[in-house]
Amino acid sequence: MIFLVYYQKKVSFRVNILPGLLMLSILIVCPIVRAQDKALIDSLRQEANVLAYSNPELAVERGLELFSLSDEKPSQQVSALLTIANAYAVLKDHDQVLIYALKADSIAGENQNYTDQIRALGFIGGQYQRLKLHNRALEYIDRAYNISVKHPLPDSIQYLQGNILFVKGMIQRDNLGCEYALSYFTEAAQVFKDNLNKKFINSSMAIALNNIGDCNFELENYAVAKKNYNDAISFASKNNAVKNSAYSKLGLAKILSEEKKYQLAIKKMQEALLSVKNINDAGLKTELYKTLSENYAAIGNNEKYNRYTKLYFEEEAKLLDEEKKSINQVANNLAAKNLDKRKTQKNTYTYIFIICGVFLFVLLAYILQKILRKRKKIAQQKQEIEKTSKNN
Repeated sequence: MIFLVYYQKKVSFRVNILPGLLMLSILIVCPIVRAQDKALIDSLRQEANVLAYSNPELAVERGLELFSLSDEKPSQQVSALLTIANAYAVLKDHDQVLIYALKADSIAGENQNYTDQIRALGFIGGQYQRLKLHNRALEYIDRAYNISVKHPLPDSIQYLQGNILFVKGMIQRDNLGCEYALSYFTEAAQVFKDNLNKKFINSSMAIALNNIGDCNFELENYAVAKKNYNDAISFASKNNAVKNSAYSKLGLAKILSEEKKYQLAIKKMQEALLSVKNINDAGLKTELYKTLSENYAAIGNNEKYNRYTKLYFEEEAKLLDEEKKSINQVANNLAAKNLDKRKTQKNTYTYIFIICGVFLFVLLAYILQKILRKRKKIAQQKQEIEKTSKNN
């Protein structure tokens, strides 16, 4: 009996302590799980951003993983979608770029997250600029800039201001030339330089320096351009950004060509071409083949000149097909959007006409009823007057 009492107390004690232990376990384990999830998400984000320029296909995979882990976390979803869009931009798959970027903009707008809106709008502006749709690009960039003025960016993402300045520079270069674009590119590079604590910014810095180099080359500041390209290679190597480095080497080769150092220029371009052999970038390869053919012509090597001229035309045809397909897709999307807008407007006008028609009908019926009542009343009064007259 004593044993039974003791056993019952012991069991009771265990029963009472179990919920407490369970709660304590939850309190201990949940933060660990959350911390692990956050660490995984941060790791995926950094990896995807860095991979975008060295292995864009893998960056897309990491971006999709990141998106799947970001359920009900809009800001993380926007980051994942823009990472995927950026990787597709490197792959020149413009349709996919806009699909993911516009989805990111939609999520940012729905959640009224100004920072995410700036990120998405700036990215879309850049994409339209790549497609040479300057008015559309400027529309998105101006929207991003206006939001950034009203709602300044936190220090941790000040580099986004660099993106906006960079795209403005691209628009200025296409519309007015390098004299007007160079200041924007330089400002963008300074913003990126101030944010190099983030590894992926090295790629942005390399891109900005390549464009500064292109402008200095165009303005015949060859010594400055050479430094720009070499600095770009240095930054690109930190992220293994192969395409950025290849573009820098193309710039250096053009300078060597201007100096009539054709053999050295050819060697530099062959290095660049080898590094992007397995990368689908018709734009870069077109430039490399064209410049190689020109340098082989300069040294009188007709066989190589013909070979690279042929490759140049083939790659240019592919590039034109890609651009035509992308612009047609964008045009179709815009046409569909405008058609939906017109349909909405048409429906709105139809409803307005119907409502106005019903209102007018009710008003006319009311007026007619009043007229009939008044006439009836007048007739009654007339009859009463006539009746009174007869009685008199």
